[in-house]
Amino acid sequence: MWRALVPALILASYSTSAFAQLPVVDPPRAWKSAAGAPFTATLISFDGKTAIFKMPNGQRVPATTEQLSAEDQSYLAEWMKKQPIKFTMPDVVGVETSAIKTEIVSEDAAGGKFVYRTTNFEFESQGKFTQSLLREIARNFEATYELLKALPWNVAPRPPSGTHFKAKLLKDKAAYAAAGGPPNSSGVYRSDTECFYVPFESIGIKESGKSFTKDDDFDAGTLVHELTHQMMHFWLNALPQWIVEGTAEYTSNLPLKTGKFRVSSAKTGLKDYLDFLKRRVVGGVPTPFPLEKLFTISNEEWGATLAADPMTSRRAYFTSYLLVYYFMHMDGKGDGQRFIHYFREVGEVKYAMEKYRSAVEEFRKNPAVKDLGDGRYSWPSTLKHPAKPADIDTPEAQKAFQTKTLNILLDGRTVDQLLKEIRTAYKKLGITL
Repeated sequence: MWRALVPALILASYSTSAFAQLPVVDPPRAWKSAAGAPFTATLISFDGKTAIFKMPNGQRVPATTEQLSAEDQSYLAEWMKKQPIKFTMPDVVGVETSAIKTEIVSEDAAGGKFVYRTTNFEFESQGKFTQSLLREIARNFEATYELLKALPWNVAPRPPSGTHFKAKLLKDKAAYAAAGGPPNSSGVYRSDTECFYVPFESIGIKESGKSFTKDDDFDAGTLVHELTHQMMHFWLNALPQWIVEGTAEYTSNLPLKTGKFRVSSAKTGLKDYLDFLKRRVVGGVPTPFPLEKLFTISNEEWGATLAADPMTSRRAYFTSYLLVYYFMHMDGKGDGQRFIHYFREVGEVKYAMEKYRSAVEEFRKNPAVKDLGDGRYSWPSTLKHPAKPADIDTPEAQKAFQTKTLNILLDGRTVDQLLKEIRTAYKKLGITL
């Protein structure tokens, strides 16, 4: 019998500056009514249903979308996408440790399988956790969940299936590799199994008698990185790989202490990361990956490049982080508007992916569908499988979609112009790209 879990008390304080941007006012233009009558006016505002026009005589006149031509309705839809999105950047996001509740689902010492549950996660360990370690893992999991909800990326995290996100914490690298962990990696989120895998040594877990506890070098960075991928499950096929990895590097480098992310100290996180690379990593700060290639690289090209030369991984991840940081804090007015607009546009495919997944779940309930295990299944030709969203149905469609949506970040700039602005911004921080 499960005992009820009390939701963790959420901590989210917000900075006093709320970025309350004003709408962009276009110059006067020619419009047409639904009946075809022309008029000239300046668009003052549009809320999705009603447009407010300023006429040449100064009078303000409202008009619903149904009263305007189809061409003007399309114009208004595009106009809305370009308007500043009001948001308040959080200062601190996290959970109160005292409110974190954990559940011991099962403990099988002989089989080396211990299952624990928190409000949003269920994770399996190959070793028994002390209460202090269990609490630490739980609050980092739940704090990352709250962070992804609070950031202005419109992630709205939810498990791809079931009621909880899944994770497996493995005793050593051999067990990690046996579970499908890629070589030379410290952790991985596999979208096919919808599970996050990490070996104990990647986060600093040591054996203590018959249990496992935190080592002195415990570090939640790998947890936060891979959990970010897991929270963004429905986004992964729609985003270029530099954004997938850059956002995960961004969250994992935000200052984190006792279950609280200091979002307002993102610049401190960047500085600390650079200092860490200089002091503790062989080779120091890596040579940035060529911006010209990274910004437009397809997911297939990313995989092929890293497979051909694994040493480029550090460079690609490092530069991806710098790009995401730039769009969050340095681009335009430093308010992340283009990045937020980008996520709103790509979000349409994310919603389509969620609907597709729900349709697949219903499809698999059909008695004629055969479960083959490991997430695989087969069905007779008489059944029609749900179709993936057209924008990401094939590698070609995926690349075309990514190219189209990256234009939101360019916002009228050429790639060369954007890269010049990025290099200039980082040069002021002493980073040469």
